[in-house]
Amino acid sequence: MRYKDLIVKYLMIMGFGLLIFYIDEKDFFHYKWTLALIDVLAFFKAAYFIYFSYKKILHISENNIPYNGYLRFMLINIFMVILSFSVDYMCLYKVDHNCFVGVNKHFSHYELIFEFWYFSVLNFSFFGYGYLMPISVASKFVVLLEVILSFTTVFFILSDFVSLKESLSDQMKSKKKNNKRNVM
Repeated sequence: MRYKDLIVKYLMIMGFGLLIFYIDEKDFFHYKWTLALIDVLAFFKAAYFIYFSYKKILHISENNIPYNGYLRFMLINIFMVILSFSVDYMCLYKVDHNCFVGVNKHFSHYELIFEFWYFSVLNFSFFGYGYLMPISVASKFVVLLEVILSFTTVFFILSDFVSLKESLSDQMKSKKKNNKRNVM
């Protein structure tokens, strides 16, 4: 998969987050249903990121792609995860200002975008919250998803990728041998 296709796919995922802005503006649901929808979409998005990262590792192992290709993929993945969760935080805040404590009420729209991007970077990098903290169950759930996703991503990056690659290659080879034996 080309990186341009990957970015388009991730932007489509974030489009769901932007759809929440539209849903909130039109008041289709009670705000608590909208918060629940954000949580559900964030859960499926996090599961997708984990699944896709694992599939990409398998693809890299099977095709013997150089390690720098893997790192390039992971950097794009990290950037898109951070951006995606910052959209989720912004959606939560726009739906219910009581989701977070420490947000300056006088911030402009663009300052809020930066504020939640900054918050997402801190969550992903395990530096902590600082002065901005989630206080509602909906916002805590989304933060928890990002922390789990960042831990999983860091695990994929920091694990001995060469050993992982060799292990997966060996598993694939033994699986193919077993399949050939079963066919005969």
